[in-house]
Amino acid sequence: MNRRVPQHGSETPYSGDTTTTNPRQPVKNRLVGSLFRGPAFGIAIFAACGPVKPTLVYVPPTVAIDSGHSPARLAASRSRTFWEAMASLDTGFVSRHQSSDAEHAFAHALGLVMSGDVNEAALALDSVRTAFPNDTLVRRASRLLMTAMLQYQDKWKILAELNPVVSRGKGGNDDVDKAEVESWASAFKTVEAREMTFPQAPVVLPLVTSASGTPMIAVKINGKEYLLWLDTGSSMSIIASDVAQDAGVVPLVKDTLEVATATGRVPARPAAITRLQLGGIDIRNSTAMIVASELMQVRPGQGTDPNLVAKIDGVIGFDIISRLDVRIDYQNHQVILQRPRRDAKLPRGGRNLFWVGTPIVRTVSSKGIPLHFNLDTGAQETYSTDALLEKTKAKTFIGERRLIGGFAGITV
Repeated sequence: MNRRVPQHGSETPYSGDTTTTNPRQPVKNRLVGSLFRGPAFGIAIFAACGPVKPTLVYVPPTVAIDSGHSPARLAASRSRTFWEAMASLDTGFVSRHQSSDAEHAFAHALGLVMSGDVNEAALALDSVRTAFPNDTLVRRASRLLMTAMLQYQDKWKILAELNPVVSRGKGGNDDVDKAEVESWASAFKTVEAREMTFPQAPVVLPLVTSASGTPMIAVKINGKEYLLWLDTGSSMSIIASDVAQDAGVVPLVKDTLEVATATGRVPARPAAITRLQLGGIDIRNSTAMIVASELMQVRPGQGTDPNLVAKIDGVIGFDIISRLDVRIDYQNHQVILQRPRRDAKLPRGGRNLFWVGTPIVRTVSSKGIPLHFNLDTGAQETYSTDALLEKTKAKTFIGERRLIGGFAGITV
């Protein structure tokens, strides 16, 4: 795709919220704690938590994917504060309101992220976090998003040189957070550069759906075939420990790290897959996480029947998906994979898919209100936060509590 670098005020103002936003959080914490979760290896198995109060939402057919030909004009931004605007991907906020130099610089860097220019974005974010030492919130948000950009580029050596993120343990001691990207970088820094080879013709693979409806394809790991999920909600690829042992994939270090999921944290070990084959697409030196086999399972439905357990061999995460042209055809039960086109033209309305540590797709209501959703092929259902109800004024009625299953267990 052609890359377009937004300037201050030139980016279309957005007023939607992503589905990972917690409406009960303060706006400032909402940005750094929810939107920019790229450094944490998030895995949404069924769905993340929705509104605090259980409700079912009736939405008339007035929300459509913004393909650049939307009949409704985008409404003016409704952001009231800088951080609310940034959480809504509204980079033009700084040209319409009085903002500090640090806020201007961060908005520009976020615009680079949204344009897909991850290399320039990483440099800009690194500059922001060092140039404004007194603005702790800008520094923190810049660091989180910068590490996501470096992870996207497999720049593990640079990430390993950053100071690790420290968390306070139960006894009051400061410990390195085992789920942060810097902890994983220290293990991945010795892995050789990833190499991908594409055949001339597109690769067409049979589509298999898991018990929870997640798309799966047959892949080969070091020559042995397994069924893996295609999960855009997972920032990195994962394989079960029994698959790793069978395929000869060994952990890179003795230490056990952690994976942050929608339902908690699970232990995992860093590894590198020597050869991963998706049909005729050959991938060498692909980083991955090894998770215990007993945790690599989900329970369909309400998750209460012990006999209904679906085993998962592994997950093809966004670290690989983002490097492919992926088309999931549910109607014809096939997945088409090919080399991405570098000369593809953007639609008239510009980008409607952004990667800010997680893939975000923009939808537009009939009244022109932009709404941002996390694009997660591993989620069983579509869900939202209370922010969507406030923006669309959708009708609701009392529903029931739903159980959400993930690697770390089941939650309400």
